[in-house]
Amino acid sequence: MYRALQIFVLLGVHLCLSAGVNGFGVAKRPDEGQNLRLRWKSGSIQVAISTSLTAETYNIRPNSDVAGAIRRSLATWEAVGAIQFEQVSSDKQSVSPAGNAGDGVSLITIAQTPENLLMFSKDAGDVSARTRVFYNRRGFITEADIVLNPYQQFSTEGAIGTFDLESTLTHEIGHLLGLEHSAVFGATMHDNYGKNGLFSLQSFSARSLGEDDIASVRALYGSGTDTECCGRIAGRLTTKARNLRLWAEEPETGRVFAEIAPGADGTFRLEGLPAGVYELYAQGSRTGKNIVSTEMLERVTVEKGRTVNVTRKLTERPGTFDLNYVGFNGQLSELAVSVNRGKTYTVYVGGKNLDPMRLNVGLSSKFLGITPGTIVAHEYDEGLTVMSFELIVRPGTPLGEYSISLESASGEKHTIIGALTVEEFANPWNTSVVSED
Repeated sequence: MYRALQIFVLLGVHLCLSAGVNGFGVAKRPDEGQNLRLRWKSGSIQVAISTSLTAETYNIRPNSDVAGAIRRSLATWEAVGAIQFEQVSSDKQSVSPAGNAGDGVSLITIAQTPENLLMFSKDAGDVSARTRVFYNRRGFITEADIVLNPYQQFSTEGAIGTFDLESTLTHEIGHLLGLEHSAVFGATMHDNYGKNGLFSLQSFSARSLGEDDIASVRALYGSGTDTECCGRIAGRLTTKARNLRLWAEEPETGRVFAEIAPGADGTFRLEGLPAGVYELYAQGSRTGKNIVSTEMLERVTVEKGRTVNVTRKLTERPGTFDLNYVGFNGQLSELAVSVNRGKTYTVYVGGKNLDPMRLNVGLSSKFLGITPGTIVAHEYDEGLTVMSFELIVRPGTPLGEYSISLESASGEKHTIIGALTVEEFANPWNTSVVSED
C-alpha cells in the first residue's frame, strides 16, 4: 500500500452563541423543533472595525487591502438581501466575554488580547476566525463580535500559507447575520475552509456567495429588490437514519440552490427560494447497518409568497460504500473543487469501498461530463479508497455549485452536495480546453 494523495480535513471557521438576557442558552435551528431563529430585528446593522485591523500587525501581510476586503465582504451580503451595514471605527480591541449580555458593540478585531486569544485556546492552529453572537429570548441578535485568529496570518493577495481575509470575513459576516453552517461543500457558509495553497490554488471561492448562502440570508431578511423571491418548501421526512440532509437542485442546470438538516422529528423548511422548478433530494448516514441512499423525492414548483408541502417516508437499505471527500492536485478535503468554464480537470473522490469497476460516477448537470476511459482507482492506506476522473466543464456552464455522486448497480447512491463550484476565480491547473462546438 502507498499513499497517493494527501488528505486535508480542515476546520476553518466557527460560530459561538451566547444567550442574551432571559435567553435560551444555545440556540436551536427552527427545523429542530423550536421556533427560535436568530436574526437582527432590523436589517440596518452597525459594525465597528477595531483599530487592530488598520494598524500594522504581523497577523496581516504588508500591503494587504484590509479596508477593501472589509468593504467588499459587507457589500456581498447587502447585494442579495434586505440588509444595510453602517461601518464605524473603534478603539475597542476585545470581544465581549461570553455570558448573558455583551456591550452592544458588534466588533471585528484581530487584537492579541487575553479575551480574544481565549476564543482559540483549544484549536489555535486550525481555525481562521470565530463569531460570538448575543441574542434575546425572542431570537433577535443584540450583538455579534468577530475575532480573526490572532495566532494566524491573513492576506488579500493569495499568499500561500495564509488565510484569505475577504473569504474569512464574508463567512463570519454570515454568522453575524444569524446564519449557521451549510452542508454544501462549495457554499461560503460551509464549515470547512482552507488556507491559500490547498489544491495548489488561492482560497478565494468563499468571497462570492453560493445559491444556498443567498437563500439562507433571504429566509431571514427578505430579498430586497428581487421581485422573483421568495417561496418555500416545507414538510416532513420519516426515517431512522442519522445526519439526514435535504437539498434542492434546479433541474435545468443541476445547480444546488438550498439545503437543510431536517429536525429530529423529520420536519424541514427550505426558504428564500426564487420562483421556479426544483428537484428535492435526501440522504442520510448509517443507523446500525442501514442508510438512506441518495433519493430523489419530488419535483416541485415554487411560487413567490407560497409554500409547497412535501411529506415522504424514506427508504432505508444496507450500505456497502461511503463517499466523503473530493480532491484535486493530489489532495483530498471536505471542500469543493473550484473549476472554470470551458476546461477539463482531473478530480478525485475518496471514501470507503470505492471501486470504479462497480460504481458509476454521476454529475448533477448536463453542462458537466466525464472524459470516457479516465475513471481510475488509486491505492490509499488507512481504509480510504480513492477514484479519479477527467471532468469536462462545458463553455456555457452557469456559475454555481454542482454535486458529484457514486451509484452501484443495485441502486445504492451517495452524493457530495456541491462538490464542484464553477467560478470566475481562475483555476489554471486544467488538463485541456473544451471547444465551443
